[in-house]
Amino acid sequence: MVRNLNVRWFYGIGLLFLAINIVCFVFDFYYLTALPLVPIFLYVLFRHTDKVILFLAFATPLSIPFKDIGGGIGLSLPTEPLIVLLFFGVLFKLVSGKTFEVRILKNPVVLVALLTILWLFITTITSTHPLVSFKYSLSYTWYVLVFLLLLTHFFKSEKAMTLFVWLFAISTAILTLYTLKNHAAESFTRLYAYTAMRPFIPDHGMYAAAISFALPPMMVIGAFGKKMKVNWFWTLVAIGIALVVTTGVIFSFTRASWLSLVVAFAVFGLLMAKVKFKTVITVGVSLLAVFLLFQSLIFSELARNKQDSDDDIASHLQSFSNVSTDPSNLERLNRWSCVYRMFMDKPVTGFGPGTYTYEYGVYQLPYEMSIISTHAGDLGNVHSEYLRPFAESGLFGGLLWIALVLATMHQGFQVYYEAKRAKIKGLVLGALLGLVTYFIHGFLNNYSEFDKIAVPMWGFIAIIIACKVYHMGDKGEGVAVN
Repeated sequence: MVRNLNVRWFYGIGLLFLAINIVCFVFDFYYLTALPLVPIFLYVLFRHTDKVILFLAFATPLSIPFKDIGGGIGLSLPTEPLIVLLFFGVLFKLVSGKTFEVRILKNPVVLVALLTILWLFITTITSTHPLVSFKYSLSYTWYVLVFLLLLTHFFKSEKAMTLFVWLFAISTAILTLYTLKNHAAESFTRLYAYTAMRPFIPDHGMYAAAISFALPPMMVIGAFGKKMKVNWFWTLVAIGIALVVTTGVIFSFTRASWLSLVVAFAVFGLLMAKVKFKTVITVGVSLLAVFLLFQSLIFSELARNKQDSDDDIASHLQSFSNVSTDPSNLERLNRWSCVYRMFMDKPVTGFGPGTYTYEYGVYQLPYEMSIISTHAGDLGNVHSEYLRPFAESGLFGGLLWIALVLATMHQGFQVYYEAKRAKIKGLVLGALLGLVTYFIHGFLNNYSEFDKIAVPMWGFIAIIIACKVYHMGDKGEGVAVN
């Protein structure tokens, strides 16, 4: 009798599935035919979360962004739906009483990130566009919970850290080769460099910033593979990826990324010379003071440069300091001036997270606007990770971003110097230098709310924290994570 009942259920469900599929095909609801896969997907998502995260590491460079999937909502597929589901999974576990290890939560970088979340939601309450600010704050929150806290936990396993880096780097190489192929078909002209990476990434600046993350880890493996106990085959693969990505960055015609790689090499030199981080900060503050003291003279000298952006790489590089005629540079100065005036209007809470694009238009001055400015102020963003929060979240919000950068850099230096095993030193070195490329790029652009940047940025920070918490000894505390 039980057997007959099971047979009836089997045929009943089968007929129901067939009927649903017929209806779906008749009314063109093809996506509903995937419903039977949902339980399987949810099982994999929550039972094998580590594998989903590793899939995200590979999928992120090749994800495709859609500006509007309905209701004005943008989405990057397949990554963002997975990230949102992981976020709710983490929330569910937290509500159920599970939590992250205290030594993770007490980490200075994590404390700054959590404090930033709190401040973002406080400034959302006072925002001029509450819904926009809520979306931005929620997005920041799920990146922190999934790719900082959850990933740090999974990086108890050295194998997980290594796989994350490799999967991201291999996928980045595929993206770069695709872009170079498209670009070559147009003779590597500068104008086509702005769109050659589509549909995967809409902007050449974001493309250059994203692929730059992968370059330092691959160069570290290429240079120190033997010490890190990487076999010759994978060492050669790392060198190949490094060469491909370097070519991609060069032909991206993104000056910010060129500068970021130069600084990353300089930081590498400092680490090899065992220079302490506090010395770096002292020198940095001194240089900033000199710049502020002589800024009029410096800008006067820069004004003599009339070289505009060009197809010739040497000329394009020279245009970096042209603040007289180069439209891109002039527009940045215009946007940064707007930040200052917005900050002076709302220095405590700012206009609200994610609101700069909606507010900066009225703060433009006619004599500061460039030929690519719009009076509506609806074209692009701040062009600076460091200035954006001052306009959107006030003084405290701006200081929190700076604190995150400094805390991450300090911990990266510390862990690199104190790590006892070559593999851990290599992983930290690659992650730290990868972060340097974006922390420098961030002076001139801001992309951290997009998955292409947020995933490697928070993922690399998680590597540094995990190495600090779990892997500093001779043998480390690495365990398999299921």
